[in-house]
Amino acid sequence: MKFGLSIPTLTGFPRATEPHGGWKIRWERTYELAALAEDLGFDLGTVGHHRFTPERIDSPQPMVALAALAARTSTLRLCTNICILPLHDPLDIAEQVAMVDEISNGRIILGAAIGYRPYEFEQIGLDYKKRVGRFEEAIAILRQAWSDEPVRFDGKHFTVNGADVSPKPVQKPSPPIWIGAQVDGAIARAARLGDGWLTDNIESAASLGPKIARFRADSRIASRPGAVALNRKIGIAPTRRQVEDEWLPPILDVYRDYVRLGVPFDEAFVAKLGSGKRLRLSDLPPDQIVGGTPEDCIAALRSCVAATDCDYLIVDFGRGAHGQDYARLRAQIELFGREVMPAFR
Repeated sequence: MKFGLSIPTLTGFPRATEPHGGWKIRWERTYELAALAEDLGFDLGTVGHHRFTPERIDSPQPMVALAALAARTSTLRLCTNICILPLHDPLDIAEQVAMVDEISNGRIILGAAIGYRPYEFEQIGLDYKKRVGRFEEAIAILRQAWSDEPVRFDGKHFTVNGADVSPKPVQKPSPPIWIGAQVDGAIARAARLGDGWLTDNIESAASLGPKIARFRADSRIASRPGAVALNRKIGIAPTRRQVEDEWLPPILDVYRDYVRLGVPFDEAFVAKLGSGKRLRLSDLPPDQIVGGTPEDCIAALRSCVAATDCDYLIVDFGRGAHGQDYARLRAQIELFGREVMPAFR
């Protein structure tokens, strides 16, 4: 089993929590965690992508972040999880990915999806309803741009008249493209166009299992590799009580934000989130939200692997760049790397 780490210091935490000069601390800790992930044996480090997020700091240009990480690591693969591809001109992304591939000596994976927040499109004058078409055309242009031939493309959203894109990626024939998807049509699109599927981190592994089987069957038909990266949120500590008191409440608030933004969830889970009750780990499916002691996490992740036969587990311990939150995040990563990952090697 290969493991990925969602780098927790760059995205999704309230601006009010960042002190003056906090950007410097944020980046120092980002580099520190990337080095730690490499030392612990993580195979992959991931960076998210959102733009114009109200009241929160996000990573609006993930390729810039990956370039910085590429220059400071040597074995860790680097992945966007995810890049909202329709927000960009695909030739720009083709160049950026190829340059990071050079800097990293062939370690980048482009994780891409269509996006789900209308305001990100509206702020730059794009029609949110056309994002699927822009996405599909962008994938076609990327693959051409990374080939040895000039790009010629005449679509509804993009036209390219013989652009000779450089540099070319180190990886041949191209860096992998993993596609984030949640609903059936998007999963089928990932199998048809991509080299892998980045699952969401909110659906139980048991319910993802049949979808993964269909994805792999569709990938074979399309002659695609069909890699599966299972995203899971993880809370780990020496005791379950610590996880329930410190980690679980803010993670459930993140899920409530997802519901508010229109991300589809299982109705029973949404009902629990909105119940007003204080939820414990025992109230939640352990293959959906993984939490507890190292032994608890090993058992839950074994269940996830058995249900999905995934190729990668990308783990997300939460968000935060400062003070106690950072110390707790780092401690979780170290505990997971030293006591959980070896059980899967």
